[in-house]
Amino acid sequence: MDMRNVFVIGLMGLSTCYMATLLCRHKTRSQRLQNSKLSPKATPEQRALRTILMLMSFFLLMSTFDSIISYSRTILQGNPLPFCFQILVAHSYASVSPLLVLSNEKHITNLLISMYEKVVLR
Repeated sequence: MDMRNVFVIGLMGLSTCYMATLLCRHKTRSQRLQNSKLSPKATPEQRALRTILMLMSFFLLMSTFDSIISYSRTILQGNPLPFCFQILVAHSYASVSPLLVLSNEKHITNLLISMYEKVVLR
């Protein structure tokens, strides 16, 4: 892994920790203000934290795959297959991460399903 990847992964990790800290602090303050007991339903803060952690995990996974494929490209210089895989991995984070965010938002998911049913199942 080169220094740029280490820097980007470290920056992503720091921002994830910062957002997790802010969300946990907000949750405790809002519970104190509302003076409510813990609900079995996930709070918006918990859902946001889950989404952030999923995005961070996916980013880390894709960065690791990219580094492995980049290393294999240097070993197998004549083979174009690692290059194709590297292009696929490099673009997968940008294409899959919005789907991860949308999958955690139920009202957006329900809106998209209803729009699909109106358009396709007409």
